[in-house]
Formats: sequence, C-alpha cells, structure tokens
Amino acid sequence: MRPPPLRRARLGATLCAIVAVVVSGCAIGPDTGPDVVTGGGGGGAAPSSSSATPEPPMIEAPKTDLTWTECARATATRYGVTAPAGVTVECAELDTPIDPDRPTATTLTVALTRARVTDTPPDAAPVVLTAGTDVPSSRALLLLARGPGRSLLTQHPVVAVDRRGTPTSSPLDCMTRFERSAMATNGLAGNASMPQSERIDRLARAAASASDGCNETLSPNQLDFGVAFAAADLEALRIRWGVAHLALLGLGEGSDVVLAYAADYAGRAGRIILDTPTPFDANARDRAAVRATGVQAALRTFAQQCAAAAGCSLGDDGMATIGDVLAMGRTGRLGGLSDTEALNAITSSLAVSPNDPRDLATLARSIVAAQRGDVGALTAAAGVADELRTTDGQLVSRCNDVTGPVGQNEIPGLVDAWTKQNPLTGADSALSLLRCNAWATASATNPPSALPVDPLILAGANDPINGGGGADTLNALFIKAGVSPTTVTWEGLGYSVLARSSCAADVVTTYLGDQPLGEPGQRGCPV
Repeated sequence: MRPPPLRRARLGATLCAIVAVVVSGCAIGPDTGPDVVTGGGGGGAAPSSSSATPEPPMIEAPKTDLTWTECARATATRYGVTAPAGVTVECAELDTPIDPDRPTATTLTVALTRARVTDTPPDAAPVVLTAGTDVPSSRALLLLARGPGRSLLTQHPVVAVDRRGTPTSSPLDCMTRFERSAMATNGLAGNASMPQSERIDRLARAAASASDGCNETLSPNQLDFGVAFAAADLEALRIRWGVAHLALLGLGEGSDVVLAYAADYAGRAGRIILDTPTPFDANARDRAAVRATGVQAALRTFAQQCAAAAGCSLGDDGMATIGDVLAMGRTGRLGGLSDTEALNAITSSLAVSPNDPRDLATLARSIVAAQRGDVGALTAAAGVADELRTTDGQLVSRCNDVTGPVGQNEIPGLVDAWTKQNPLTGADSALSLLRCNAWATASATNPPSALPVDPLILAGANDPINGGGGADTLNALFIKAGVSPTTVTWEGLGYSVLARSSCAADVVTTYLGDQPLGEPGQRGCPV
C-alpha cells in the first residue's frame, strides 16, 4: 500500500508518518559528420593496446532483490495509457532514510517499477532509470516499454525509481489550492486578461506562501528533496541489492541525479547514460533560457512535421496557430485555461506520446479546436500534464535544487527579452523563475571530480520538456573529470532518445557490456 501524503496540517514531527513522431533530418556532429549507427551499436574497433581504455566496472544482477508484484494494469491505468503488450511490469517499494546522514532516524518509501520481457536474461544487470522531476520515472518507463527503445529489455531489465515526494513515493501535500492554481497558471487568474505586473505579483505572493507552508510542514527536512537526496535513494537501492555498481540512466533532469550520485558515491556508478541531459548545477536563469530556446525548437519541429503529414489540421503555419491559442489563454479567452496550462498541455502531450503520427494528429486537432472555441480536449490534456509535472513534490524538489534565483524586479525584462527570442516559450520560462524565489537556498551540488567510466550521452534536439541544449553544457565537467564521453545525436521529436530510437537502444546495449564502446566518440542515429 502506498503511504499517505504529507499534508500541511502535519508539522515537523509528523514527517515520521511518511514511509514515496518522426521528423526528417540528419544527425548533428563535427564538420565531417558523425558516424550514423544503423544497428549493433559497436561503432568502430577498440583502441590499440598501447592506449586501450580500461574495462568498465562490472555490473551484475541483484544479490538480494526486492519483493516485486505484477502491476502493469494498475500502472497503465494511473497514467491513462494502455499497458505495453508483451512486457512484464512489476512494482516494489524501498524504505530509505530521509536524511542519509541520520540513517536510523525518519524514513520514507520510494516506489520502483521494473519492466522486462520474456527474453530478458534472469541474471542480467538491471538499468536504473530516473527522470528526476520532469515526469514520474514510472511514466517514462512505460514510454520506453511501448516504443522502439524496448529492444533494450531483451538484454536488461529496467527499474524506474520515482523521485521522493512525488505521488507514488511518499507524496508531499504542503500547498493550498490557491498556491497550486497560481503555480499552474504562472499567476494568471480566471477568465480575465491581467496586466503583466499584476500577474507577476500574484505568482510571487503564491510562491512565498507556498514556501512558508511547505517549510513549516516539512521542517526540519524541507531541504531533503533535492538531487543529492534523490541520489542517496539510488545508493540505498544499491546497498539493498548487494551489488558493487549501478548502471544508471538519467532522462532529462534525471541526469542531474545521476551526476550527483557519481559525485557523492565515488566509483559506484558502473555505467552513466545521460539521455538529453539538462545543464548540471547551472543557475536558474541559464536553465530557463536553455529550456525556452529548446522547447521553442521542439514546437517548431512539431509544426513542421505536422504540416508534412497527410490530414494534419494545424495547416501550413502551425506555429501561428499555437501562438493564437496561447494568446487566447493569456487574455482570458480560452475557457478558463491559461497560456501556461495550454503550453504545458501541448508540450507534455508531445513528451509522452509514442512515435505515432496519429497521436500528433490528435494533438493538432485539440489545438485547432481550442482556437475555434472548443477547449474540451486541450483542457483534458492540461489536466494530465498537471498531474505529470506540477505536483507539490516536484515543485519542492525543483526549489531544493535552485541556485542563483532571479529577483522579482528582473522578471519583466526577461519576459520582454525572451519573448522576442522565443515567442511561444520565452514568457512562460521567465515567469516560471518566480515559483521558487522565496525558497531557502540549499547547498550547491558539487560536480563529480572523477568518473569511473566514460559516460554515454544521448543528445536529443527536440525535447519538449527541457529543450535539447543541455548536453553541450557538460563538456567542461567531463574534461575536469578526465573522461571522454560517447555522444549519440538524434534529430527526432519527443522526450527521451532511448525510448524512441532502436538505434540508440543498440548503442546503450553495447555500452552496458564488459568492453568500452571505443571509437567513434561522435555518432548519429537516424530518425
């Protein structure tokens, strides 16, 4: 049974009760172009013996496993999707200290979901997946299990770890309805147009109130939900399994969790796979700017792909149609749906939809219908997006990780400047900076000074949640850590390259073997 949520009425002592698409294009690479991987993923001969890369750490099956129960239907029902055919989905729970420095004190319960197929070897090492605060890791696992990337499951089971504080992992419930509404709409109220200054003030008041309430509810553990503590939950899993190393897969913001694990638990990361990573430990402004630019690019790719598909209702200028709908939301003409909620609905649908033109056509019809005054489908999508991406636990975790908060007086200028650069996403990214402005600043997460294995980077260009520019920001980190990552670029649309590309799954499978990937260091997977 899942533990009950932590509610605002409970004060510090009660914390003890908590116990949890296809787009044409070619891969980007150096001037000569990366080698395109079409299968196998081996990609080149091993280096000569004089400069041979050391063998990667051994990864293995758990010695002491968790108690797993079948949960395919329940998990699929929770997210309103069809259970993946031919895939065994199982659930388990793990008790872990809320503060790893006080392991005998309060614990919480973290939810895990495992996917495997009939052919998965029983002695195969599992891959541990975290999507951080982007979406529940269990939802990302279903996306993987339903898409081309499921071919990975024929060699390795994948175990998703839902972030502490989210709906399945000791859920937090520390905000009021007003605070949640203001966060979800980025300060916009009801069906009326609102001056930008009033919207900013309303969001800032809600953020300050939410900070006060959540700090009071969670004290003294209000700062125990950041990436370092999510990494500690992975370490608790490693200890429970009785293995020396973990094979880690970080999707989006989950890459921060993986890198925090590598920094805090030196040598325990047996494999490091970063799928469309975010900028590690970057300040709030830089992360928001990367997101604005990248999500704008993802929307443009969606519009271009839709225009090229038969029967797409967006027409030849899909970006203008999306812009009209967002403007309607901003001025109170979208049936109570704000521009922020409408954008969240669109980007979330793109993120978790399989590579199926029918899903994109359905999304396109909902956007066009909203433009004509029928907001039912888009409102339903916004409700799904809200549950996937804006829960109390996700907000608390994101605010735990914020560095370099931006002052309220700076937001109007950023809204104006970023809207000129990215008309559909700039204002939303700038306003979202206010959500964590009143939160106490946690200690910065130190980057790993060394890594036990060369990472594998899957660089998606059109991620509708975080954008696709995070991979480039990690180069300095890897140089300081003394590693040479292999980077696989993919020009498709959607969240997670691995979930959508069998080519990427082939490379990952090879990377999980007992030999280094070898050259080339820059590769590309076809769309």
